[in-house]
Parts: sequence; C-alpha cells; structure tokens
Amino acid sequence: MNRFTLIIISLLAIASCNGTTGDSAATQAETQQAETQQVAPTGDDKHSEQSIRQRLTDIYNEAFNEQNHDLLALDHKFMSKEYNDLQDKAMKIAERTGDIVIDADHWVQGQDWTNPTMDIVGVENITATTALARVKIVPHLPGDAGTATLLILPLVFERGDWFIDNMQQYYEGELLDEKAWYKKYVDNDG
Repeated sequence: MNRFTLIIISLLAIASCNGTTGDSAATQAETQQAETQQVAPTGDDKHSEQSIRQRLTDIYNEAFNEQNHDLLALDHKFMSKEYNDLQDKAMKIAERTGDIVIDADHWVQGQDWTNPTMDIVGVENITATTALARVKIVPHLPGDAGTATLLILPLVFERGDWFIDNMQQYYEGELLDEKAWYKKYVDNDG
C-alpha cells in the first residue's frame, strides 16, 4: 500500500472510533492535507527549483543556437506531449486550408533576432507533476537592443523531465495563451 492509502485508512479508522461517519469538516481537511502531501515534490533532484532553473537554461541555450534553430523540432523536443499534439493537429489543418499558424518564433519572441537572452524571473508552485516558471526574453533585434517579453511557462513533469506545457504572456492587458489558441483553432477546424 502506498502512503496515501495508509493515511486514508488511518483517517477512516480514527473517524469510526470517534463515532463519526468520516464526512466531518476535520476529516475532509485531513484528507485534503494528505492529498496535498502526496503531490508535493518527491525530493529527487529534478524537482528542486535549482534543477528546474537549470533545465530551462539548457532548453533556452539550445533554442537560441542559430545553427540548430528549427522551431518545430525545438517544440517537439522541449514542449509537452499535449502541446505538441495540439500544434501538430493545427499544422495539419493549416496545411489543408492554406492558413499560416505560426508567424513568429515563440522561443525568441520575434521574427528577427540576434543573440537573444533569457533570464529566469522565478519558479514556483512545484509539485510532483507541475511547476510554473516566469522568464524574460529579449530578442536583441538587429540594430536595436530589443524589448523584453515576460513569458509565463506552465511546466509538466513527463518522460522523466520537465517540459514546457504552454507559453503565455500579457499583451496590452490581455492574456495571450498559445495552447488555448491552438485548441480553439483545432476545435473550429481552422
């Protein structure tokens, strides 16, 4: 039996000894606390903030390599399965309809760039399967220092490592959400 199952059995036993049905607010709170503990980081190195920061640094170092910068290949290597499935479906629809689905490079946050930089603003809400990172990207446009973009990166732990599940940013007060856009595009068949 896993730890979670033992906690639930213990809570039920305690509730029956106290003459309660197990549905009391206290029991529900204890069950919720046990569930929260179950999804907390496992303590392995990959679930530490430092490890997630290193993973993001490695991802962006590769993404910013001009000799090896293939947008879709990078997405398939570093984005989540769910994100890639939506993107692949959108690309098939776009191929059929003649639409342009991707008109800018989300890794560098622009169309033209030289020596982009990425700074990790923070990593938070780390659980066994999810985390949230915020990164600042500066594309360093030719002849211009470039404008920084603050990206919100929901992360998922799958295939033994952290993958970016979405790229989000606020633009003029509106949340731009790539995954939601792909989903809407696919659901509407273009």
